[in-house]
Amino acid sequence: MGGAFRQYLQQDTPEEEARLLHRMFVITAAIMFIGSAAALWVQAPNYDPLDLRALPAVAAVNLLLIPAVLMGRLDPRPAFLASYAVDALYLLSAYAHQYEVFAPLYGLLSQNTYWFPALYVGAFLIFPHALARYLTQTLLALTVLITAVQLGRNPTLLNHRDLIGSVTQFLLVSMVLQVMLIRFGAMRDRLSAMQTAAYRDALTGAYNRRYAEEHLASLQASHTPYSLILMDLDHFKSVNDQHGHAVGDGVLVGVTRLTRNVLPEGGMVARWGGEEFLILLPQRSEEDLRHFIGTLREQYQTLHVGPLLGVTACFGVAHGGPDETPESVLARADAAMYLAKNGGRDDLRFAGHRGARTRSRNPTLTDLPVR
Repeated sequence: MGGAFRQYLQQDTPEEEARLLHRMFVITAAIMFIGSAAALWVQAPNYDPLDLRALPAVAAVNLLLIPAVLMGRLDPRPAFLASYAVDALYLLSAYAHQYEVFAPLYGLLSQNTYWFPALYVGAFLIFPHALARYLTQTLLALTVLITAVQLGRNPTLLNHRDLIGSVTQFLLVSMVLQVMLIRFGAMRDRLSAMQTAAYRDALTGAYNRRYAEEHLASLQASHTPYSLILMDLDHFKSVNDQHGHAVGDGVLVGVTRLTRNVLPEGGMVARWGGEEFLILLPQRSEEDLRHFIGTLREQYQTLHVGPLLGVTACFGVAHGGPDETPESVLARADAAMYLAKNGGRDDLRFAGHRGARTRSRNPTLTDLPVR
């Protein structure tokens, strides 16, 4: 199942989902921290030996992970895995421990078994289906194994009818929950695939025009300033004519990959149409944008697809804000890109202030051709 872990840790997460994961992790880790502290508090002064050692460790791990995620030092995905592993290890240890302390005395399972359903449900809410299924099946198998080993070591526990009844109910509920959640996970995967099809370009994996338009609308609604880059590959028709559409498709896929590799945090790339791409960034200075686009141009020169080595592109740049519609910003960037194309290709132009709403051979610009 190493592939499931790698796929989870390396998957491309949309910006909205990434923000949701951050919030989910902070809330979940905070609950685990508070729950661990509360469990110790209610035991005072007669602490369970295992809880006295394990619960502070659970609380400390979750507490340390929260600022690391909030400050951007740690992605929430490995943080979720670390927190889940620590929490599961504690619950399994406590489950085994209670057969030696709590069960012989009270003939029942202790209250910490109430947390097991949270582990099952949480796995399918947080992790991809394949990984969640692997984690919960492992958790269930270990629970059954611990039960068998502990009852085998202490056969007198079999005489406690209430204990055997509670153990049986606990295991049966865990199994039923597992089956239900596997079904839920499969349904979520189908919904995710439908969402991907709705917002992703099938060839390149970049966002599509629909998603980009909705994202622009959300930026305007939230009064968020941004920098917008329209990029068009030079002489792309001749690439298809000379080398075939397979090479052309490879170029589009390669350009998308290279663009993603150098996107700053908060940036996104969408296939706007044909060989044209839209790049959105949190508002940057002209100097920062020149450096970013310069890096893109260098990367595109390294692209090797079949007999083709290196591609060039034209870039039109405009800044957007809450006082201008996305359509107007797009029109200015489009006008700048059109002038760059007319200037001999492999060019960069910055749009001027508002006003260039349609393609024109003489839009107001603040830049000269960049060679």
